[in-house]
Amino acid sequence: MLRSAALAPLLLAACDLTGWLGGDQPVAVGRSSRDPSTLVVARPADAISLDPARPIDNESIEVIEQVYDRLVHVRPGSTIAEPGLATSWEVTPDGKAWTFHLRRGVHFHDGTPMNADAVVFSLERQRDPRHPFHRPDFQYWNSQYRNIVKVEKVDDDTVRVHIDRPYAPFEANMAMYPVSIVSPTAVAAWGDTFAEHPVGTGPFVFERWDKGRQIVLRRNDDYWGEKAALERLAFAVIGDPRQRLVALESGAVDMAMTILPEELQFVELHPGLVPHETPTNSVTYLAMNTRRPPFDDLRVRRAANFAVNKEAIVKLAYQGLAIAADGPLPPTQWGYHKVRATYRYDPAEARRLLAAAATDGHFDPRKVYTLYAPSTPRPYLFDPERVARVLQSNLADVGIQTQLVLRPYAEHDRATQHGEHDFALFGWVGDNGDPDNFLYLLLDRDNAVPGSARNIAFYDDPEVHGLLMVAQGSDDRDDRERLYARVQEKIAEDAPWVPIAHSQVVIVAREDVGSVSLYPTAHVAFARVRRIQR
Repeated sequence: MLRSAALAPLLLAACDLTGWLGGDQPVAVGRSSRDPSTLVVARPADAISLDPARPIDNESIEVIEQVYDRLVHVRPGSTIAEPGLATSWEVTPDGKAWTFHLRRGVHFHDGTPMNADAVVFSLERQRDPRHPFHRPDFQYWNSQYRNIVKVEKVDDDTVRVHIDRPYAPFEANMAMYPVSIVSPTAVAAWGDTFAEHPVGTGPFVFERWDKGRQIVLRRNDDYWGEKAALERLAFAVIGDPRQRLVALESGAVDMAMTILPEELQFVELHPGLVPHETPTNSVTYLAMNTRRPPFDDLRVRRAANFAVNKEAIVKLAYQGLAIAADGPLPPTQWGYHKVRATYRYDPAEARRLLAAAATDGHFDPRKVYTLYAPSTPRPYLFDPERVARVLQSNLADVGIQTQLVLRPYAEHDRATQHGEHDFALFGWVGDNGDPDNFLYLLLDRDNAVPGSARNIAFYDDPEVHGLLMVAQGSDDRDDRERLYARVQEKIAEDAPWVPIAHSQVVIVAREDVGSVSLYPTAHVAFARVRRIQR
């Protein structure tokens, strides 16, 4: 029984968040030993970077969203844009200049003013390679923000962003974490170590980061908006999912992320634990490196699609907390289109296609191909190794031999961006509720540059690229829906991926943790979380 398992030695001392109990080693503590105004969240991995310009991992983003603000916010539980550091904004008739009117009297956590100069600094730092604090690993600017040509100060309270053409996803993109507004003073002071000393204007202030163990934030009592109910928020690293649940049951932590689906029955029967779940705007997929033989052959890619038993993966690895995918967009995402070219589980058809490719010399059944997969659980992939093993078995059944390469998330991300794989198991949680954030980001040729690729299939189709460019320039949603329908049909025909699943996210909290709301991005609105007095 989980109740009798030993607690993992992991958690921060409650009465003194500046250090561990028991010297240098972490010591597990129960609820009675710490301040109830602190919420402790157990996660499977640590953050990678707290500079919003750099990471794409869920653990980093989750902290970034507490420390920083953006000009545009997203209403909790939705993808609807609302005022953030900008109280209002307007766009010129030609769609190429966006003017943002800033909230007055806001200060960064270091006491310096948030004004037009700070906004220009934050955005130009990422856009302009000549900026003294620009770095080549600022990932998003090369994809979702590549159309910004200039950010200028109009006056102390007004900023204008110029883009090269009308761009329908622009407002949604401005609500995403990469355009968080950073303190210029802090960036200048910390340089390349700013990622470990973040300073923003958000509802929580960064306090400390013990790498590999915990990140601690404290409430921003000078926050311009509604102040957080919690005094402190701590993210503790507990790699083992069973131990996360044990720590939660004991009261050593208050909330646990990425609980395995098979543990949820225990959670539902436990009177002191409450599951919170929501469908995420996500997709899990198996990408094939189309720049490498034999995956440059359509027959081989289609064979891989026929080989995979998605329903079995959903049942075994997700325990029903997902639906099988037929394309990149989840059915809950506007723009979703049910494609004609679907791939049922049909090993016999897969073998037929591979035999034809082998006869032409386009497929070698004796060769062993690499299958890269993350070892770190993700919101869209609760048990990555289990899914990878099923995929490996499915492919072997039809004659595609693979070697599984399991790596921690950061290493897996780097390797697949560089195109080191043949197959790669990956996934995506949509950032902003716009189809462009899936279709353009993950499957357009603009984002297939080795070293920074988000399109890790390296799929390059001129028709798809042209349709996506037209869709970006249209302000007519019906028109965009029509264009995206054709894009999805073409992607299904070309089969650069095996779309696997669209998952739900489940977090579990103790019963005295209230006002828990989840964004479709799988993140919690922690500023709204509060203790329920019993």
